[in-house]
Amino acid sequence: YKNEIVEELKSLFNLTTVTLPIIRDNEYFFFKHSGLQNHSVLFHSTDSVNYSSVDAIIDPNTFSTDGTVGLDWFEISSDGRYIAYGKSPRGSEKSTLYIIDTRTKKLLPDTIPDTRWASIAWLPDNSGFYYTKNVEPNGYRPYVYFHKLGTDYSKDKYIAGKDLPEEHLPSIQISSDGSYLMLYIHRGWGKNDLYIRPVNSDGEFIPVAVGFDASFDADIVDGYIYILTTLNASRGKLLKISTLNPSLENAVELLPEQRGVIQNFRILNGYIVVKIKEDTFTRLLVYDTSGVFKYEVPLPDKGSAYISGYFKDTKLYYQFQSFFYPPTIFQIDLKTKEIKKLWQMKAGIDQSEFKQEFIFYESTGGVKVPMYIIYPKGLKKNGKNPTILTGYGGFGIGLSPFFTRYLLPWLKRGGVYAIAGIRGGNEYGEEWHKAGMRENKQNVFDDFANAAKYLIQNGYTDPEHLGISGGSNGGLLVGAALTQHPELFKAVYCSVPLLDMLRYHLFNVAHIWKTEYGDPEKEEDFRYLYVYSPYHHVKRGVKYPSVFLKTAESDTRVHPMHALKMTAKLQEVASPDRPVLLYVEPKTGHGAGKPLWKTIQSYADQLTFMLWQLKEK
Repeated sequence: YKNEIVEELKSLFNLTTVTLPIIRDNEYFFFKHSGLQNHSVLFHSTDSVNYSSVDAIIDPNTFSTDGTVGLDWFEISSDGRYIAYGKSPRGSEKSTLYIIDTRTKKLLPDTIPDTRWASIAWLPDNSGFYYTKNVEPNGYRPYVYFHKLGTDYSKDKYIAGKDLPEEHLPSIQISSDGSYLMLYIHRGWGKNDLYIRPVNSDGEFIPVAVGFDASFDADIVDGYIYILTTLNASRGKLLKISTLNPSLENAVELLPEQRGVIQNFRILNGYIVVKIKEDTFTRLLVYDTSGVFKYEVPLPDKGSAYISGYFKDTKLYYQFQSFFYPPTIFQIDLKTKEIKKLWQMKAGIDQSEFKQEFIFYESTGGVKVPMYIIYPKGLKKNGKNPTILTGYGGFGIGLSPFFTRYLLPWLKRGGVYAIAGIRGGNEYGEEWHKAGMRENKQNVFDDFANAAKYLIQNGYTDPEHLGISGGSNGGLLVGAALTQHPELFKAVYCSVPLLDMLRYHLFNVAHIWKTEYGDPEKEEDFRYLYVYSPYHHVKRGVKYPSVFLKTAESDTRVHPMHALKMTAKLQEVASPDRPVLLYVEPKTGHGAGKPLWKTIQSYADQLTFMLWQLKEK
């Protein structure tokens, strides 16, 4: 199958894609990917977004001949003059910071190493920027510094971070109007402190929200702090506070918690656009800055939308996509409500060939869990269809519809694809996330097993034709599924996984995940981690599914030892008819910065393995 699938995927990816614009005053920046380029290129246009622009600013395809040096992150100055960006080799994400002048297209002499996952706050006059720098090159511990352009980074001024526990992570931003710095101290996923300071001050940061079991995501415009928080609101609420007395006690509630999860917001020239996730679908609601509802932005279908815009303008840009609706970028004038379609992917997919179901199934404790099931029209529910079930279940990362072009080779060969919105994600707010973390992690695995049982009981497939797939935290998910319910599955694709949960925190950056998983050095946490740790529950005499374990030699997030150890243990007990395979991908990391040719090979490996194991010969 593989050669055929590779050629099909090349055809599906051999087209143009673009991103939403990032706007700085009258400067518009966007990424564009043409054909089979390894990486998207950052382009620029003036006065309006022009997707036909030929003004390329950063082209990661020139970083290396084989595409294995990637662009990790970037931040554009408030006037669009400079861009600070990070790049790293072999997917390592060990970034070095560079600065490009967008007018001359030349690099400044300033470079800063060890800027993994850096946050950047440019000063409005471009004299310098605040940034986070990793002080533990083999792990992750960021401090905040200030860099003045044209100076040696070794003389940069320290700002914050030294007094924090190792799993607490600072980041820095500048407000949309350039008036305030916002310092965040992240105490895990879904929990942070917020401090602010006038941008022209060298004084202490002012605490706005500190010590709460909640998240605080802020922007500041025209003397007011707008804060999206989960404080006493699992699905989020929007607050407004004057910068003259920035205390939560003085907050006005602009938008209370509601049925849908408030994911983010934008302040645009007197309007607030709020993005809401409701049963995995996006809604875009428009309010004025007093919290009065104006209207809802119409979307083409039930799917996912992403937004951008400039705080001085009334134009909102939004990209929409769903499983069979290709990514499309629209512009709406919030004042006149005029909508323009700016671009749509020419995907050439006939939606009438496929069927999409959105269902809820019951899991542990009577909880209803959402799931999408996608398959070709005319499929017979005879219990024999090759089926891939996937999920994630952690870090508040949840299910939203996405465009399915890489799945077409699977669907066209009669395959079923199911995605479960299991606990640990953000489908129903922070409580849904908490219900799948730390001592509650077993809920995630139960939800996934019950998704498999639903597919079997309702005739989509059976255990001989059901495969599961997951990566990273999703690799932990399928690792736990294969050890807890080996009888439910025939094949497992387990990519860059966590599998030894008693030693995970000792390698690379994984210590920062103790807030999500627990700390194996603490007896209470050790007990519940051991109960599900996949590596520690491989047993002799059990007939396990066929397994394809994949890791990467430059993965600095999840150490390759997880996949290597699990492979050795599974191969020792494997049945002759259930192979256990391992692939250590060279010149690749956890996934960030991966060139397209490697991405295509990875999709092809996964689909080929599943077809080999699940499709009737």
